[in-house]
Amino acid sequence: MMLRTFTVLAFAVGLLASGAANAQSQAPSGAPDLNAIPDKMPFDIPFGTAITMERAQTLVQAAVAEANKRGWKMNVAVVDPNGDLIAFGRMDGAQLASIPIAQHKARVAARYRRPTRAFEDGCRSSASTIF
Repeated sequence: MMLRTFTVLAFAVGLLASGAANAQSQAPSGAPDLNAIPDKMPFDIPFGTAITMERAQTLVQAAVAEANKRGWKMNVAVVDPNGDLIAFGRMDGAQLASIPIAQHKARVAARYRRPTRAFEDGCRSSASTIF
């Protein structure tokens, strides 16, 4: 009885192991090949030099002027290429919860060298393939 139980258990483990190996070798159609090596580095944009505080404050003022023209109440963050805050502006009536969000969005855009919209679009496209 013990030998039969051991044999059935060994057979089940073997089936599970072979199924897992087969599942890893077959990528679903349309899925990107995560092991592919690109010809060149994507988003290979140099970090550049940091802008001055005066220039950052000018950018904040320009963003606030545009927001006022459209009737928006915004928090505006300007960061250096490393994502560290240089200038920040909070308009009257802007949501307090948006302060860290604005700073985080600016930091992510600087560190990953792409707009945060690229991440949102990527999440949307991968979510649509799942559901």
